[in-house]
Amino acid sequence: MFHACCSHDRWSKLPKSARCALFAVKAVALFAVFVLLFGYVTMRLWNAVLPDISSLPPLTFWQAVALLVLARLFTGRFSHGRHHHRHHHHDHHRHPFHHRSLAASPDLYAEWWDTEGEAAFLAYGRRRSQSPSADAHE
Repeated sequence: MFHACCSHDRWSKLPKSARCALFAVKAVALFAVFVLLFGYVTMRLWNAVLPDISSLPPLTFWQAVALLVLARLFTGRFSHGRHHHRHHHHDHHRHPFHHRSLAASPDLYAEWWDTEGEAAFLAYGRRRSQSPSADAHE
């Protein structure tokens, strides 16, 4: 659904490569705005609080941006939610109630546990106890 301010005809007349390039330019510009904004906010907050309560020096803008990048690297949070995770061939090992609406149904879970869950859990326990590396994980 398009908003009134965006004319679908205006964009559909452009070739697909031009639309993709325009989207990429907009994405880079939006990313730059967020980097500038969050870098500035981080610098201001750091400089307003930490030099007064500790022996840490004030930050420059680029140090604040670098601090944000380091924080993202250290926490491993460069994805934005579960939808950006890559789907591997191990998806068949997922819990059958990975979708919230299914997990919210206690009756459905009880039925699954009675028909498949308990047997699968016991089989997993037997495999784990027979595995020579089971003690190494604990």
